[in-house]
Amino acid sequence: MKRILLSAGLLSACSLYLPTTITEAEELNVGKICPVLYRQQSVGILAFSQEWYHSFRQDARYIASDNATGVGLEIHFLTNASGDIRGQNSASCDRYRILQVRKTSARLFDGEEAVQIDVPDGFTSPFYDNPGLEHGYGTHLAPEDDHDKPWTGRPVRASTVAIYDTPFVSARFGVEGQDIEVDFETCVVCQRSQGYDSVLSCGRWGYRREYIDGMTGWSEAEFTGVQCESLPSELFQQTLRNSSRIEYSYWINWR
Repeated sequence: MKRILLSAGLLSACSLYLPTTITEAEELNVGKICPVLYRQQSVGILAFSQEWYHSFRQDARYIASDNATGVGLEIHFLTNASGDIRGQNSASCDRYRILQVRKTSARLFDGEEAVQIDVPDGFTSPFYDNPGLEHGYGTHLAPEDDHDKPWTGRPVRASTVAIYDTPFVSARFGVEGQDIEVDFETCVVCQRSQGYDSVLSCGRWGYRREYIDGMTGWSEAEFTGVQCESLPSELFQQTLRNSSRIEYSYWINWR
């Protein structure tokens, strides 16, 4: 996969929540950039970092090791002049959020579903940028916990809203004879205080652990890449409508 840097020049085309200079942010190694649209008009970009690999949220590195059980990504949404809530605000948003749906073939914990909104049990809000989950707004420091990150300390990042996700699946949750597959659909939501929210564009990504045999079990995690989507998939929409854990579909404007 081609790697590019989300440089100061590219970032300067996208606006931030906090008044700050873009040069304060450290460069982000990006694996994929997806356009974010509202009624076919660009309102910004969704930038997916280069993936990294970790073992049970330890020993994180950009090159997969033999014991890698999961992957990690930082995902950043950056508005442009049209999408900026302080500027043209063509979508009439009061705030931008990140909403993610997860699909897995692994065994589930009690209360989990094979396809569900990707927040812990007990959350009443569907958004990933919530207290208790790793996220940031504007110019911010990366999460304090760097054990499952391929860096040390807290690098500075700059985006409208960002999430940091480090999923993994241990072999004991694999189904004998089947690959472990985990897929995510990460979407930008235009949140409105008055009126319905709109789910904008998305990116699909995930990882798999190939089943080898009964003695060896499953291979290390393998990243499956990022696919851009101009609109949320039907599976994403169905998951929100049918969720028994979080009632949110009423507030979605699918038009």
